[in-house]
Amino acid sequence: MLTGLFTKADAQSRTSKIEYQKADREAIVNEVPFPVDMILKALEDTLEKMGYKGKESKGFIVYKGVKMPALGSGAYDLYFSVDRKSKKEKDISNVTMMISKGFDSFITEKSDPGLVQNAKTYLDNLRNTVAVYDRNQQITGQEEAVIKLEKKIESLTEDAADLQKKKKKLEKEIEDNIKEQADQQKELEKQRQVLSTLKGTNG
Repeated sequence: MLTGLFTKADAQSRTSKIEYQKADREAIVNEVPFPVDMILKALEDTLEKMGYKGKESKGFIVYKGVKMPALGSGAYDLYFSVDRKSKKEKDISNVTMMISKGFDSFITEKSDPGLVQNAKTYLDNLRNTVAVYDRNQQITGQEEAVIKLEKKIESLTEDAADLQKKKKKLEKEIEDNIKEQADQQKELEKQRQVLSTLKGTNG
């Protein structure tokens, strides 16, 4: 599903107020045309490759001390929450992102407009990150399917060779059996003849 590269390209990130730890926080929100699970896996994969591991906190996945050139020169705590847009639109998700400079010092558009703008651009581009991850997952899955089939064919080929050997052996056994039957039939006739002669002599 590479539709994420092209679908709803006009959806732009925006700031929004949300409640976190009993306080109103400013967050950046955007719609991403992928299911929740796919987005979370893509985020996890991207940040783990950069050396960061997320922890769940109050409905958010939190990555601490992240250095990401796309956001700026500092180290930031990134908070991500991903929810399905609606029951009907299961393949479209709302991604919420908050940024803290540490110790719950959450940024706002007023306190750090440059960082917020960078964060908006980051979320605008997230659909492409997820699309690439999705495609790579499909490629990996397809490679695994091909390898599995190749191994199955290899196994069947080996089985066929074994069956051919068994078939030749069986054919030889049948041939030997038929020859043995013929030999035994000749021996039977011979012994019957001896028996008949003996009986005749007794008579």
